[in-house]
Amino acid sequence: MSAAISDDDGTTPATSEFTLSNHTFDALIFDCDGTIADTLPVHFLTFQEALGEVGYTLERDWYFARTGLSSDKLFNAYEQSFGLILDRPALLARCKLLYQNHLDKLREHSFAATIAREQFGHVPMAVASAGMKSAVTSTLQTLDLLELFDTVVTIEDVKHGKPAPDLYLLAAERLKVAPARCLVFEDTEEGLEAAHNAGMRAIDVRPHLIPAVQN
Repeated sequence: MSAAISDDDGTTPATSEFTLSNHTFDALIFDCDGTIADTLPVHFLTFQEALGEVGYTLERDWYFARTGLSSDKLFNAYEQSFGLILDRPALLARCKLLYQNHLDKLREHSFAATIAREQFGHVPMAVASAGMKSAVTSTLQTLDLLELFDTVVTIEDVKHGKPAPDLYLLAAERLKVAPARCLVFEDTEEGLEAAHNAGMRAIDVRPHLIPAVQN
């Protein structure tokens, strides 16, 4: 596979082919949801059930148009869209439990997962996710990916989520690698911006994802 050339902002443009050896790095950092793991169906069911239990609905199209948002930002959008106030602590607690009920629906995204497996033991690697720690950890464990990473950074570890650089900067700090020497894999505009804001180069994985088969 041939590599894409990075744009001026450090983000690799959309191409169908990619070669890791064409990039220089001392560490790799992966987003979780949508990058290394196909968690979209699980998160949708989790939020839909949690909201349903308190009398609200969550439409698939509305949710899928807002993928990549942290739970807090998703609740912000929901409140603004429908003019209501959610009991966030209760919903988050319920989501943590409900997520575990749907782990069987998780699938890995082979593009990023294969790179992580191939690079295991060769360079330090981390996951930096805007998700909740319990969900991210369970996801990586279920997909037999957790042991590949030296550290996992989640939204509970920082003050600001993506597109702020906090998650990626903390991951680099824990890996003891300079941000400029980290290569990031991301699937959202907010995530790519976060990597850029952290002074890191980033690969947009979306051109390399294999669409899920719809039943």
